[in-house]
Amino acid sequence: MQASHHLQDLYTTHLNSPSMSNFLTLIPAASTTGLDLNHYRLVSGFLDLPGDAPPAGIMQDMRMTCTSPSARETLLSSLSSFVSALHSESLSARDESLKNGILTYMAFVSVDDDVGVRIFGRWRTREDMERFIRRDDAVGFWMGNKENVRAMEQRLYVENGKGWLHRGDDYAGKQGSSGKREGKL
Repeated sequence: MQASHHLQDLYTTHLNSPSMSNFLTLIPAASTTGLDLNHYRLVSGFLDLPGDAPPAGIMQDMRMTCTSPSARETLLSSLSSFVSALHSESLSARDESLKNGILTYMAFVSVDDDVGVRIFGRWRTREDMERFIRRDDAVGFWMGNKENVRAMEQRLYVENGKGWLHRGDDYAGKQGSSGKREGKL
């Protein structure tokens, strides 16, 4: 009940405000993904492992649809264990964790349905991400849960020169903004 009340506030108040009305007209030109109005709750993970908000060389946003609510619970249990072990390992070997380049790894559960899961990760470099996805424990997680996943999509984002959580000077919704973006690889 509490969550639905807050979602109602989001849709009736915030999204209908003058500022958001302007922003919503500009976001399609500035976004590769459109406006994501899915709602998630954090299950486990860490946002900024090094603690100094370094820029990411690559980010991964992955959405999964499980085969059933019970399959989602099985996947979430396994995912939580994997992420918790990853976090503990990284904290106990802080210098090693900087060498492996993991900055953020977070698991979320959808509150809009009973089969959705989302994972968000950030790494210093693409090589760090590729090394991560080939880890024995990461491969073990996916192999152990492939029967629980009906569909999966992911997007990878590369460095754009704007830094971590930085809008820059010409962000969508800013007064006089063109809403257009240029990225560099």
